[in-house]
Amino acid sequence: MGQSRLKIGVLDSGLGGLSVLPGLSSAFSSELFYYGDLANSPFGPKPTEVVLALTDTICKFLIEKQGVESILIACNTATSASVEFLREKYHIPIFGMEPAIKPAVRDNPKKKVALLATSLTLREAKFDRLKKNIGAEEWIHPVSCDGLSSLIDNGETKKIQDFLKPILETLKTDGIKPVVLGCTHYTLVKEIIQNLYSDIELYDGAEGTIRHIKNRLCPDCEEVKEEGEKPIQIYLNGGTEKDYQMAYYYLEQLKKEKKHVK
Repeated sequence: MGQSRLKIGVLDSGLGGLSVLPGLSSAFSSELFYYGDLANSPFGPKPTEVVLALTDTICKFLIEKQGVESILIACNTATSASVEFLREKYHIPIFGMEPAIKPAVRDNPKKKVALLATSLTLREAKFDRLKKNIGAEEWIHPVSCDGLSSLIDNGETKKIQDFLKPILETLKTDGIKPVVLGCTHYTLVKEIIQNLYSDIELYDGAEGTIRHIKNRLCPDCEEVKEEGEKPIQIYLNGGTEKDYQMAYYYLEQLKKEKKHVK
């Protein structure tokens, strides 16, 4: 069986996109270059045209300066704002994140499903089309979580707990158990979420996205053994030493979680 040798660029507003890296490392023997735009984060509260311009700038850097041959926009907000435009502009495969609404609705017929996401993700036409395509308009309960991604980037555990607690208490009171994590940042704090709401059923789009990328770029690729995984390059625009420490901490936790799941 073959292996994809493409250099893949992965981008996000901050550290959230790290959540897809272990899965990508296992799926491909490709070189991965991660770009976190901490200098301009968070993306969620920004106007759509601003997020599109920021994402376009990052893609140009990844293609022209890093020589990537495919890009994953590992940010739901940036995907909503820019993926269609960028696919038209650049002649390389560009992938985006999509909230895992479809499996959540499929697994919970005629039940309310909460979607935690940024206000930009929730207001974009892409989200409305997704709901309509799967006939889920009346079952999706949107919850705007602007501000949470910055707390996660900074590793502010107590503030993250304080932010999430009233949201999860409301979902618990309303009897809503299935919850879609509509931002890659939120995957980094799954354990905190589960500790605050033990009966919660979490869905995130990472697995489905990686499967889609694999089917598109290298359908015959075998899973890469850990010793065969290539080092991941991480670049944080505007990042401090503390930011890099936080990034590598999250990445190590994600790798441990991946091993545990296996």
